[in-house]
Amino acid sequence: MIIYNVNHSIYKRLFFILILFFIVSCNTTKIAYNHTNVLLVNWFESYFELRESQRLELEKKIDRFLEWHRKSELPRIVFFLEGFKGRHKDGFDKSDINWIKSELNFLWKRILINTEKDMVSFLMTIDDSQILKINKEFHEKEDDRLTKQSKMTLEELHDDILKRTYEFLENWLGNLEPSQKNKIEIWAKPDPYWIAVKLRNREKFQKDLIDILRSKDTLKQNIHAWISKHESHWTDEYKDNINSKIKEWETISLAMDSIILPRQRKYVAEKIDGIILDLKELSGFKD
Repeated sequence: MIIYNVNHSIYKRLFFILILFFIVSCNTTKIAYNHTNVLLVNWFESYFELRESQRLELEKKIDRFLEWHRKSELPRIVFFLEGFKGRHKDGFDKSDINWIKSELNFLWKRILINTEKDMVSFLMTIDDSQILKINKEFHEKEDDRLTKQSKMTLEELHDDILKRTYEFLENWLGNLEPSQKNKIEIWAKPDPYWIAVKLRNREKFQKDLIDILRSKDTLKQNIHAWISKHESHWTDEYKDNINSKIKEWETISLAMDSIILPRQRKYVAEKIDGIILDLKELSGFKD
């Protein structure tokens, strides 16, 4: 099972649930999707402290987006998952990873294109007091995973990575064999430097976002530029390291996929089938 987690921007956090349904348990897909509007509004609320008029308008925008996504994008995700399942059946190779990256990038760009206008109109309503609030939230959030990892010892970081990797894989594959865990323990090497790089990159992203929010006259152009060329808001050290990290993750993903047992591939296929059925029901998709 491929593990590919590159978090480039705040927009991916916002709509991740809408793109990567294949990481959601088939027992919760419909529940998660039907509550996405509430989750998104609550996410905005946690940063912006919305006024009532903003909340009502935001709810309308999100409902409109989800209606489009349900009808237009869920059938696309169904096709993606069917292709993913077929490729995973016999094991992944480099071409399969490239296909996954290309397909997810395509789905992601469609979401950005659809949401850009509404995102700009919402951000135009953010006043100075709300900008101060989000800036404060950026500086005070100390309980997220990245911050916690930055404070861990090398041993603690290794244990944390292993724990999360085992949980993810066993959710998808069923029980892991001791021999599989032994190999994963060797492959999953902690990298404190990369965590520090990501933290500094996030700090730059947050600062740039605050600057954009304060510049209402150029906000529309800046948001468009950010969406179309998000790497312009990366630090130099992040740019210097991201490609090598992606290659490293791809190598580990292929190594992990190579040790998956037939019973585990069957387990994956059954879970994906369950998600496909849920998405078809949600979208009204017909074969």
